[in-house]
Amino acid sequence: MRLDKLKNKKSLVKTKVKTKKSATPKKQFDLNEFRRSFESLDSENYGSWPLPVKVTLIGFIIALIAALAWALPISSKIDEISAAENEQQTLLESYREKQSRARHLDAYKAQVVQMETEFNTLLDQLPKDTRVSELVEGINMTGVGSNIRFQDISVEPEVENEFFIEQPIRIAALGEYHQFGNFISGLAALPRIITMHDFEVSNPQPTLDVLPELNLVLQTKTYRSKEATSDSDEVPADPATGGN
Repeated sequence: MRLDKLKNKKSLVKTKVKTKKSATPKKQFDLNEFRRSFESLDSENYGSWPLPVKVTLIGFIIALIAALAWALPISSKIDEISAAENEQQTLLESYREKQSRARHLDAYKAQVVQMETEFNTLLDQLPKDTRVSELVEGINMTGVGSNIRFQDISVEPEVENEFFIEQPIRIAALGEYHQFGNFISGLAALPRIITMHDFEVSNPQPTLDVLPELNLVLQTKTYRSKEATSDSDEVPADPATGGN
């Protein structure tokens, strides 16, 4: 009898538990009800607002504060950080370049000394005077040997540079292509330093019957050292007059 009573009590307890569970079903989210909860809000009684409305409003306020915090101080700090990173990269590249120069400083100094020595050697090889008359005579003999006919050999004013003085000489002549080639080669073989610039070859009377005679206009330059003036171009004194 007691066992039957215990069984009946257990069955009653289980039945009550089941009825309680079935009496409180799980509530699902209703979007329409959530919208209607915003329409019936009392602006003078915030505490009576539904919980979903309060949670939504708090989330919106937090999102707004985060956006303002990002837009005002944080974004400016990010720009400063980006600028600092770019400056850091520039400084690192400059440091690497300077470090490379400092590492090879001794080699650079040795190269500078060698270049100065070679430059001074070249300056010492320059004549102390131009000796224009001798140079013009050499140009004339070279032209005669190349079978060209000179129209003009003009000695122009000197041009003073930092370490030397240029003496321009303009040449105008008539001849053929091969004759001009031989003439240029002859100028390069002269014992003086001569450079050639701004040449122009033209054909004044083009014809197919005979080989054309061309015009050559050539700008040449010779050089002398600034240490001494041109004394050899002065007229020598007459021994009979004793230099008077």
